Parts: sequence; structure tokens; C-alpha cells
Amino acid sequence: MKRLTLEFIKQKTKEIAKGYSCNAEKYINNRIKLPFTCNENHYFEMTWHNFSSGWRCIICANKKRGKSRRHTIEYIKQKTKKWAKGYKCLVTKYKNSQIKISFKCDKSHDFLMSWACFQQGQRCPICYKESNKKEDNPNWRGGVTEKNISLYNTYAHQISFCEKVRKDPKNKEHLQVKCTNSNCRKWFSPTRNEVNNRIFALFNIRGVNNFYCSKECKQSCSIFRQQMYPKGFIPETYGRSSQKEWANMVKERDKYICQKCGKEGKIAHHIEGLNINPLMSADISIGITFCKECDKKVHSEIGCRPIDLTKNKICEGRF
Repeated sequence: MKRLTLEFIKQKTKEIAKGYSCNAEKYINNRIKLPFTCNENHYFEMTWHNFSSGWRCIICANKKRGKSRRHTIEYIKQKTKKWAKGYKCLVTKYKNSQIKISFKCDKSHDFLMSWACFQQGQRCPICYKESNKKEDNPNWRGGVTEKNISLYNTYAHQISFCEKVRKDPKNKEHLQVKCTNSNCRKWFSPTRNEVNNRIFALFNIRGVNNFYCSKECKQSCSIFRQQMYPKGFIPETYGRSSQKEWANMVKERDKYICQKCGKEGKIAHHIEGLNINPLMSADISIGITFCKECDKKVHSEIGCRPIDLTKNKICEGRF
């Protein structure tokens, strides 16, 4: 079989496809792409194998394909009436399926939506919001969001590790907890906001947000922050001024090496909290050296979190 030449390819290009021309300067084989121009002056590259097999300008082919697939306004309006009874398409111009166009539902709600979303089954968003507020909705629970009611199945498992919880005897779907005030400790139903604030405090270590059945119980509670520690007062145990020498001794004993990962240790950690065992707090045998990363990991574990080491949690017990 004779090897093809560049002159042969240029001549055959004009014979096979009128208006087409090959602009190549070199020809290696029929698998290497060559530059071509079509009868509409579109530049494209293609192998001689594909061109001789009948392939032509890619740009022209995409235009023809786009025209054949492009929907007309009549088609969209017809399909709208067929797929959704009572719906109307108010569009006067149509570009593509991704641009939002105007519709009107069977309840005379005007809304915007792309044709792609409408084809997938999405309908009037106003009707959708209204249907979620009615009792026919399977997620309806008696308007707990509007009434600020906390549900047992939603919140009980999130706070049961540190709070006594039960189902409301009058309505078993509602949650009940015990008042934190030791002189009260009666069961009551907290609001959704109170439960969410308590969960945020437990898992983000910010504040306490204990449960109280009334403002009077909150103000008279012995562990409420302004009762035990007035504003401006800092307990000595939290100042840790007497713990600096202890921390230096622990780190010197461990040669300033983290006992968990082997990196440089900068923090002396109490194995037992100061509030748990204050008499032994100065003994270096209950100390261990950690780096910052390991110290954070240890304080995130249940039992060693700041919320677990507070005095009220240690002395509170389970009632």
C-alpha cells in the first residue's frame, strides 16, 4: 500500500467535501490530527482517518444538534398543561432549560422556575410551603415549632448522658426534664430554645444553660453563676497561681516530652481534676506532660471535659 502524501490529502479534501480545505504543512500518518476549515470558515482539527470516514466540522454538527434539540415556546406550554393540570406557562421568550421562566399554578400563584426543574417534577414553591404547615403533612407534629415545644424522640438521646429525661405523662411525644435547683427538682417541659441552648453548651463548652422550671428557681439556685461566684470574683483554684511550680516539676520529670505522641510537651495535665481530688493536686504522681494537640484531644473526651469537671457536676449526682 502506497504512503499518502500531503498533496493527495488536500486534493481529496476538496473532492470529498465541497468548500472544505486542509491547511496542514506536514503529514505523518492518518492518526495525527490535521487542521481543516469548513465551508463556513470554522477552524477545527481532525485525523485523516476520521475525515475520510465521513466526519466533518464539529462546530457545524453541534449547531445542528442544538437546533434539533431546542424546545419551542409552543412545546413548553403544551407540556406544562399536560404534566400539571391547571398550570400555565407565561413565557414569551425561551433561551435554554437552565434560565428561570414564569409559571402560574392552579391556585393562581405566580412563580419562577427553570424548565429543567419543572421537567424533573418540581412545582409551585408557594403551594409546597403551605402544604408543609397543614396537618395532612406526614411530618406534622401539632405545630411544635410555632409553639416552641421540645419532642422526646428528637432531643432525649442528645442530653440523656447528663440529664434525667422522661416522656410527658400527658403527651408521650413531649420531653420532660428535672429542674436543676436542688430544692425543687420537679419535672417540667422545657422549650425547644432551652434544649438547643443546653445542647450547644454541652458540645461546644460554652456556658452551662442548666434547666430551670421558673425564674425564681434559677435565681435561688446555689450553683447559678451569680450566686456562687459574684461578678468580678475569681476563685483561687481557677487562678492556678500555686500550680506553676507543680507544672514545672511534672514537665522536668517527663523531660518536656509528650507522653502520648512523643513530641515536645508544654502542658502539665492533671490526671484527676482539682475539684475531684484537691488534696492530691500538688502531687506530681497525678500529673502527665502533653503537647497542645494531645491536651485538646484529652479534654474533648467524656469525663475529662470542662463541663464534666465542674463542682456542680461532681456533687450533683443522679437523682
